[in-house]
Amino acid sequence: MEENIYPRHVKKHIFIDECGNPDFFGHRKKILVGTEGFQPLLIIGAVMTENRKELRRSIEEFGAEMKKDPECKDIYSLQKPNWFFHAREDHPKVKDKFFAFLSGLTGFKVFVVIGRKDIGRFRAKHNGNANEFYFDILYHLLKDRLSREDTYYQVFLSQRQKSNIKDFSKSVEKAIDRDNKRPKKPQSIKYQCDMVMSSAYPEMSVVDYFLWSLQRYILRGERQYYDLVKDKFSLIIDLYDTDNDKTNYYSKQNPFDLDKASPFQ
Repeated sequence: MEENIYPRHVKKHIFIDECGNPDFFGHRKKILVGTEGFQPLLIIGAVMTENRKELRRSIEEFGAEMKKDPECKDIYSLQKPNWFFHAREDHPKVKDKFFAFLSGLTGFKVFVVIGRKDIGRFRAKHNGNANEFYFDILYHLLKDRLSREDTYYQVFLSQRQKSNIKDFSKSVEKAIDRDNKRPKKPQSIKYQCDMVMSSAYPEMSVVDYFLWSLQRYILRGERQYYDLVKDKFSLIIDLYDTDNDKTNYYSKQNPFDLDKASPFQ
């Protein structure tokens, strides 16, 4: 664990991952919208915790138990030295057990932004730039999250091929600047950004599983896994649901449900 360079501050760890991708165009600028395999959503989520040590320990211990579980110990992927919980690739038995584990896990909050992919908006708002689209969604995820002067924020973003620390830092700074316009006295926010490999950070598995359950529910109507963890989502923002005359912000008091949202095309 890294040293707390601000020992008098509360320390919060934020782990960020995505489900889907920000791409609208493929090789040689071929448009992907409407083609087989096109991912119509970019969902970015974060797990925030003040007790990283306990969260990591719980996940690592559960992973060790899985490798000895009579129902799972013979699953080939679990015996790989670099195996980690990853919803899209895990065996169904592993998924079932990890979701059951997550449903009872405490000590963290989950925040998510759903980005509906619209080619017109992409060109007008994000200049046709996938990176700009991605980090704008990330900004909306981080706003209101980094607002306490007595807190030191350690922000981890799962490494993806086209991401860079400069754009990541800009999103963090933009969120802080936005929140700093509200108080009469500007806040001095302490933070650090790091881009990391998910395989080395068990906490990222929590984000990954939450996002996967939400994506499956939205795109396939499969709510089996989402229902197991939906009460764990502190906030879900359906950012571009501009046709919704009620709200596109969902909380524990008003959980996200497809019946409440505008149709996903």
